[in-house]
Amino acid sequence: MSYRTLLTEYPVGARRRVLLAVVVLALFISAFEGQLAPVLPLLLDDLGMSLKTYGLITAASLIFGAVAGYLGGELADRVGRVRILVPFMFLSAGACLFMATADSVGHFALARILLAFVEGVAVAGTQPLIRDFTPRMGRAQAFAFWSWGSVGANFLAAAVASATLGVFDNQWRSQLFIMAGAALVGAIIIALTLRDLSPEVRRAVRLTEHEAHTVEVPQGRKGLRVLLTHRAFWTHVLAMSFLYVLLATMNAYAQTMLVQQFSISVRAASAITMVFWLSNLALSLVFARLSDRTQRRKNFMVGGGVAAAIFVGAFLALMGRGSEASSSVVIVLFIGIGVALAAIFGPWMASFSEHVEEVHPDIQGRAFGLNHLLNRMFILATVLFAPRVVEATGGWERWMTIVWAATILFTVTAALVPGVTGRRPRADLGVEAVTQPAS
Repeated sequence: MSYRTLLTEYPVGARRRVLLAVVVLALFISAFEGQLAPVLPLLLDDLGMSLKTYGLITAASLIFGAVAGYLGGELADRVGRVRILVPFMFLSAGACLFMATADSVGHFALARILLAFVEGVAVAGTQPLIRDFTPRMGRAQAFAFWSWGSVGANFLAAAVASATLGVFDNQWRSQLFIMAGAALVGAIIIALTLRDLSPEVRRAVRLTEHEAHTVEVPQGRKGLRVLLTHRAFWTHVLAMSFLYVLLATMNAYAQTMLVQQFSISVRAASAITMVFWLSNLALSLVFARLSDRTQRRKNFMVGGGVAAAIFVGAFLALMGRGSEASSSVVIVLFIGIGVALAAIFGPWMASFSEHVEEVHPDIQGRAFGLNHLLNRMFILATVLFAPRVVEATGGWERWMTIVWAATILFTVTAALVPGVTGRRPRADLGVEAVTQPAS
């Protein structure tokens, strides 16, 4: 098939940007599939399923997805990013259709877990592809766009449900049929467009489109073992795992927390949460661009962590006022947390990929896969334990204290990440030297 053809020259200009856009599309579609929040009440009522049962199914799917992310990273490095991505994108469309036909809790549970596993394998190749198609001078921005995929899918799912549920007589299955159709079209586009870089081209560490240098590549499977001995790998992974306690809390429980703690209406809570995500999305590109221009990653990670800890601490203090708290202050603090997180993600992703490629350019998939596996364990713990802590203590203050502590731990761990890695691009990019990659 055509997608098996390897690129023997590094793509530049518009062609490279198109390839990056298709990678982001792949993540966007994968994140869009299975977004059931807009139709969850309809689904629970139709299948006679309790919310507790749905939570257990979601937890199981998270575990399978986490394992699939690591296995997918291994396959992406061994077989090829696109060679894994394309077939699993088609499989994810089939899994989505399988879920749409669910007529029992058992059928739904099996379909949900299957979809999570297939998507986990498919998505594992997208982060290495972002690295492959992005020089360091634009890598944080590319990863910022990559992050838009998962967040943007939430907005799309809500918008599509709002526009089409009435047309399909409020049937929750209609949304899964739409998702499967989008996945099928996306898989075809990806199969016709994306190509893997040849190993020789992929092993070049790109500073710009035309300037590159090589690193000594460990032979055989030694690369991952060497990587695991590096402090930079573990500080990156642990830092992001701590931060996911805050991210998972905001993603899963932000609206519920605002309603229960401050007696805000559901509609207002949803609007405030949307403002939080919009501020995060908009500013992520700004901070990523600054990080690329200065070639500084750690500064943004630590600075964003300090700011996030301050805003989360202020929000925690405000929670004690309950319904008497000013809605305007709540909005300001939510925006502050969103902006602080925007300063972190793109630079963190760029820093992680750059440190990994200095050890071995061919193990991006395994490195990101292992990071994915450990991150998802923290997300799973957050999803499972947050409601229990809230129920046991009668409010969200104790849980947000845990979140605040995790945010501080992120900042401390991020401060231990080594600074600039490898060669930095020269200030004068008008005259660019090209170092050919070693074959």
